[in-house]
Amino acid sequence: MEATGFNNDHIPNHKDSVGERIRIQREIKNYSQTYMSFMLEISQPAYSNIERGTTVLTVPRLYEIAEILEISIFVLMPPSKYGSGINLGRYLNTLFKLLKPHNKRLKGKHESALAKGIVYRDISKNLD
Repeated sequence: MEATGFNNDHIPNHKDSVGERIRIQREIKNYSQTYMSFMLEISQPAYSNIERGTTVLTVPRLYEIAEILEISIFVLMPPSKYGSGINLGRYLNTLFKLLKPHNKRLKGKHESALAKGIVYRDISKNLD
């Protein structure tokens, strides 16, 4: 069975790729790949593969990355091949409601990262 998710196969320009968008947002936040990998509970090399576009991302994983970066998932989404993506927007809004319990887990992870000195500033207050 083929994995369903977001990768860079259909995007001709790397700067429009999901991984590149994630990298840019991570750098804007001044987060390290180590911090991101800690928050996602994966290795740093596995996280690097996400930014390079060699890992296919599921919608829940993309949502989790957006939550860590404190941005809308739409900032990370690739441009639509078929227009406005209205149906995708409805799907994602429903998904957001289902994934809200992850916010509590992320808040705990932020606090753990702070205690370990992995993050540069306290962002846990923004997860409420």
